[in-house]
Amino acid sequence: MQKYFTLIILTAAIPLGANRPWAWSLYAILIALFGLALAIKTIKSPSAGYLTIKPLRYPLILMIFPLLWSLLQISRSMPMAWHHPFWALSNAVLANTNAAYISLLPHETGTALMRLLSYGLVFFLSFHYNKDSDQTLTMFKTIAYASVAYAFYGLVIDWGHFNTILWFDKWSYQDVVTSTFVNRNSYATYAGLGLLASFPLLFSSLKSGFKYGLSSPYGRQYFIENLIKQGWRPLFGMILIVTALLQTASRGGFISTLIAVILFFLVLQISHKMPNNKTFITLLLIASITTGWVFSLSADSLVTRLDEISLEKEHNDRLIIYQKLNLANQENPWLGNGYGSFAKSFSLYRDESIHGYFDKAHNSYLENIFELGFIPAIALFGVFFSLALICLKGVWVRRRNWIYPAIGVAATVLVGVHSLVDFSLQIPAVAYLYALMMGGAVAQSRSSI
Repeated sequence: MQKYFTLIILTAAIPLGANRPWAWSLYAILIALFGLALAIKTIKSPSAGYLTIKPLRYPLILMIFPLLWSLLQISRSMPMAWHHPFWALSNAVLANTNAAYISLLPHETGTALMRLLSYGLVFFLSFHYNKDSDQTLTMFKTIAYASVAYAFYGLVIDWGHFNTILWFDKWSYQDVVTSTFVNRNSYATYAGLGLLASFPLLFSSLKSGFKYGLSSPYGRQYFIENLIKQGWRPLFGMILIVTALLQTASRGGFISTLIAVILFFLVLQISHKMPNNKTFITLLLIASITTGWVFSLSADSLVTRLDEISLEKEHNDRLIIYQKLNLANQENPWLGNGYGSFAKSFSLYRDESIHGYFDKAHNSYLENIFELGFIPAIALFGVFFSLALICLKGVWVRRRNWIYPAIGVAATVLVGVHSLVDFSLQIPAVAYLYALMMGGAVAQSRSSI
């Protein structure tokens, strides 16, 4: 069951990141069917389908707040004083006294709630399926292979100057890698997560190379031979992913991935999971030399965009949006305007100072506060923070398989940092991949497994 579940989740990147109503609805149904199958299995055979939520009690408690509040935002039974002012105006003009909600767009709020529930279910199913470390390794291998395939596809399209996504002509972000995604930043986050998922393969292939240590000439020779014979496959795959990531020219995607990878190695070093300092330095050198070499060959567009970061009109528009969101959140800090309603509800606050079209705030934190209100949004952020803490603890308590919780910490930092300047985690395929990886990482954070 886990194999099919993983493959289904990874195919979500194909239909434009599943960022279309039909696509996210289809995947929500498929994920729900997997959840139903697990529930039936548990009822029929409790021992075979053993479920546990005790390790997740704190994230689940925090998750109740945004879920419950989203439901209340589309409920007609809330106090009239809490309703969005638009409904009073609408009822006065249209003489319709029946419709009144906290959410400005209850349909959009219902859709966003459905998507959030599907992300949570992906995490829970992954958590259940990955109680065994061998299954977790298989899952991360599958994610790594799929990430290489998406990177290869994106590079072929870019280097061949096809300017297409699947069978469609590109209508934006031409001449950069977007793979099967429309937005380069979304694919950059997806590629960054895929890169992190590749580390178990690299570590597994290099593990035997440290058999005789690195102190003696023979030990170093043995390590190099092992790297050439076994390590080249995952290393080559990681090079493809990094190349595709750089070719997106996504500043946020590159910087957030770089921070995540550095943190990954720092966590392993501080927790003393590396056999010795020479091992740590060797792995760091391999990663640095490889990244530097790929960067020198593939990062021209990215370097150009980094140089132009303070000159872009879009960048200035984002700063104006952040300022207006801050003011809007101060005016309405508790109720929100409706989860998932930003694209239309923000039009009430924008003016001629904003020139472009923005259906996302390019800052998921401010956008979630704007939509949900302060307390439910903080609770939602707390879910990610608590999962990262569980993984961080897991790195210390696990004597083996500690690489998975370390990846969980790095993956959360990656999506968390990028969410400061973009909306990648609001793309279903990216959110599914993150939830899938975190389910395995949290499952392997328990010392009893």
